[in-house]
Amino acid sequence: MKIKHFTYSLRKAPDGGPYVQFDIRLQNHRAKIGLTPADTVELWITYAEMPTVVADLVDERTWEGHRKTILAMLADHYLTPFH
Repeated sequence: MKIKHFTYSLRKAPDGGPYVQFDIRLQNHRAKIGLTPADTVELWITYAEMPTVVADLVDERTWEGHRKTILAMLADHYLTPFH
């Protein structure tokens, strides 16, 4: 399967915690996956290693191509001083 579209954004969960939503479109399939706030923290701690929940949909090369941007998005959230 070839990926046609791969986007992600940092969102707020109803409890106020952050989560990352992935929108992945393949040839004949589309998936929207939202990591829980705890998963998002783990994604940050592991320097944006690919979560197992997306492993069947995204190949390693595609993930690595976006990893720095995902990590920068998380850093913008986690390293921003609280006001």
